[in-house]
Amino acid sequence: MLQTLENHFIWLMIYSFAGWLYETTICSIGQRRFVNRGFLNGPYCPIYGHGAVLVILVLGRLKNPVVLFLAGAVLTCSLEYLTSYLMEKLFSARWWDYSKRKFNINGRVCLLGAVVFGAFSTVLILLIHPAVVRFTDMIPRFAMHIICAVLLVVLISDYVTTIVGLSGFHEKLMELSDFLEQRLEQRAKSVSDRLHEIDMQRKESLADDCYALDTVQSSREIREVIRKRLNLQQRRTVSAFPTLRMKLEQHNEALNKLRDAIKNRDENN
Repeated sequence: MLQTLENHFIWLMIYSFAGWLYETTICSIGQRRFVNRGFLNGPYCPIYGHGAVLVILVLGRLKNPVVLFLAGAVLTCSLEYLTSYLMEKLFSARWWDYSKRKFNINGRVCLLGAVVFGAFSTVLILLIHPAVVRFTDMIPRFAMHIICAVLLVVLISDYVTTIVGLSGFHEKLMELSDFLEQRLEQRAKSVSDRLHEIDMQRKESLADDCYALDTVQSSREIREVIRKRLNLQQRRTVSAFPTLRMKLEQHNEALNKLRDAIKNRDENN
C-alpha cells in the first residue's frame, strides 16, 4: 500500500515539474522574459501532475490512440474546469481565461487546450509513462521513502506559504489603485506647474524633457511603493498570471492600473 502511494506521489511530482517547464517556457517566450509560471512558488504545476496521474489511473489500460486522445481530452479538460471553478471560489479570482479563444466553455477550457491535453494523454500512456515507471522502479525503497517525505513537506509548505501570502491581496490592490491615481494627478500637475514657469517660446522644446524627468522619478517611486505594499507572493502572482481577473470589477480596475504602472516602470528602467 505504502509503495503504491509513494509511486503515485513521485509520478505526480515528476509530471508537475514537466508541466511547470512547459508553462514557464511558453509564457517566457510570449513575454520575452523569464516567468516563474504556476500558482505555487516551486518549479511544479500540480494541476499537470494530478491530471497525469488521473489519466494513468483511469485510462492506463487503453491502447487505442484515438480512444486515448478523446478520453484524455475530456478527462483533463474536466479537471481543468473544476480546478478553475474551485480556485475562483476560494480566491475570488480567475487565474486563467480562454474567453478570447474560439470554442471555449465559460473561459475555463478551450478547444486548443483539449487538443493539446488529448495528445499529451496519448503520448503519456503509450510512450512516456512506461519509461517513467522503469526509472522510478530503479529507486531503492529507502531512498524513495526519504525523497517522498522531503517532497511532501516542501509541497505542503509551499501551499501554506502561497495561501498565506495571497491573503489581503484584494485590499492591497485597492490601496495601490488609490495611490497610483493620486500619483498620476500629481505628476500631471507637476509638469504643468513647471511649464508655467518656463518662457512661452521654450515650452514646446522643454515639455518632453520635463515629462521624461518626471517619468523617471515616478518609476522609481512606483517601484518602491509596489515593493513595500505587495509581498513577494503577490508580486509574483501579478507577474506570472497576466490574464488574472478578479471577481469584482473594481478589483480588476485596480489590477489593470498596477499592470500599467509595472509596464511603464519596466520601460523606463
